Amino acid sequence: MTGRPKKERTFEEAMARLEEIVAELEGEERGLEEQFALFQEGMELAKVCDRKLGEVEKSVEIVLKEAGEWKTAPFEPGRAADEDDDLRR
Repeated sequence: MTGRPKKERTFEEAMARLEEIVAELEGEERGLEEQFALFQEGMELAKVCDRKLGEVEKSVEIVLKEAGEWKTAPFEPGRAADEDDDLRR
């Protein structure tokens, strides 16, 4: 072991690995210990993704506030783009 700190995955790398884990768990039978290990890895990756999304959200809010002409609003899945335009007016 080298003792170097492990490089944190990018959001895209973490999501790709999460997809692999899901496929592995849905695929052939695995023992309970192996399934649990995959579950734990998946949960850690989910935390990484959540933290990175939170960081981006804060950055976007800062940029919008600095622009002065934009309003920030919580993300609502399924909201139409024309409703977003109404918020900007």
